[in-house]
Amino acid sequence: MKKSKSFDLSQPTRQSYAAILIIMYRLYRVIIRQLLPVAVIILLQGKLDKSGWFLYPIITIAVIGAAYSILAFFRYYFYLEKDKLIVKKGVLKRSTLEIPFDRIQSVNFEQNLIHRLFSVVKLNMDTAGSTGNELQLYALNRDMASQLSELILQSIKSKKKSLDISENKTTPVDSRKQIFGLSIGQLFKVGITENHIRSGGIIVFFLFYIWDSLEDFGVDLIEKGEQYMPVAQQLVQSMAIVIVLVILFSIIAFTISMVRTVLNYYDLKMYRKGHGFVVVSGLLNKNERAAKDEKVQILKSSQNLLQSWAGIYELVFKQASSAQASEAKSIKSIGLSKENLFEAEAYLLKKNHNESRSLKMKGVDFYFLYKRLFYWTSLMIALTIFFVYNNKIDTLVISLLLYSLAIYASYLAYKKKRYAWGSNIFRLDAGVFGRSRQVVENHKIQNIHLKETPFQRRRGLSTVELHTASGVLTVPDIKRHDAYSMKNYLLYKVESSKKKWM
Repeated sequence: MKKSKSFDLSQPTRQSYAAILIIMYRLYRVIIRQLLPVAVIILLQGKLDKSGWFLYPIITIAVIGAAYSILAFFRYYFYLEKDKLIVKKGVLKRSTLEIPFDRIQSVNFEQNLIHRLFSVVKLNMDTAGSTGNELQLYALNRDMASQLSELILQSIKSKKKSLDISENKTTPVDSRKQIFGLSIGQLFKVGITENHIRSGGIIVFFLFYIWDSLEDFGVDLIEKGEQYMPVAQQLVQSMAIVIVLVILFSIIAFTISMVRTVLNYYDLKMYRKGHGFVVVSGLLNKNERAAKDEKVQILKSSQNLLQSWAGIYELVFKQASSAQASEAKSIKSIGLSKENLFEAEAYLLKKNHNESRSLKMKGVDFYFLYKRLFYWTSLMIALTIFFVYNNKIDTLVISLLLYSLAIYASYLAYKKKRYAWGSNIFRLDAGVFGRSRQVVENHKIQNIHLKETPFQRRRGLSTVELHTASGVLTVPDIKRHDAYSMKNYLLYKVESSKKKWM
């Protein structure tokens, strides 16, 4: 077995030379994104001639970008000093970043095609309270990145005040135990059961982006569109054309879902490493993200309607973070079976695992459903009056069908909104056509808010908000005495617990 090379990280160290290409790529990508609307305008207005004048600014920008990338590389270095990581960087303006080890929440690896070509990795470090990655080292030798990660994480684990890195000693990497691997068959099953409505939204968003970009540059799309409006109206009036367009839109949305799934979750593997989880996935960009047990605040498992038919689950580890970054710092594994989900929950919750499944769940008050029925019915009455007045009976029929669907969805949301608390666990279930379950250990709850609207107060109801370091769990419209019982009990458990919340 090949022995990992050891590095003296107490000395100022630069990244791999591949970082020059990666910095250059990031810079050019931003420039191209900004100039894309300009290029579209030039092509649409036919101002592109054969003189080649447009090549000169492109070459100038490319040369300046290359020079900037090289300078940025040589003026960027890092080193370890006692119990902190120090980074010095900057081309025109120099800056020094000092990150104490105990602030670092997680250290994650990432590889795109350039990283793989040069056998390097990108290292991302997240800290408590940051809205994104506090620090990114764009290209490091794999052994160096592993050594740096292990030194930091071992320092946090052992709570030592300093690290003796002068001897170049590294802590052996904890062995990994694979608890889940996504096969090719499961990968396509995940793609088929993805949220295709979201993929359709991407198409709509892209069309609006092009529209806004062209309008910003003075292209009158309304005037141009009016020239083709008669033809468009004739096409829309043809039911066959409408059906073809709907099918085409659905195929494109489905294709986007499949491509996104393969790019994000190809060769997904979830490991158990020490007292935490590691999730590795990606086709072009290989992401490796870690979640320590104590950092995970909420464990969420879910299924949409298609996933429930296929018998697969999504599992999300929500880690401690600011409210703005809670989703960015969540780690998701997808395509799990019920047995895989059970095993992962058992690792994280340990002795509390059986309690989370044996809790006696309670439903919310009927007022939860009544509000939604009132909102949808009021809207439907207003639409009915409008459509009847304007003699649009066909549109009214479609609205009635959508109203029926909204009422049914409201009923499902009411039936599936359930909650329970025990001596160590709080659990919240929800869903409409799918279902989700969120579990938090009581000692990780930071504070509890009770809210009452005037309408709730008349009915003796309250809404309970459980705040954690990774988000809020909301239990709406429950009896006031249940809300106070829950609050008093959970606060007692939090205050009496000796366990660390992170």
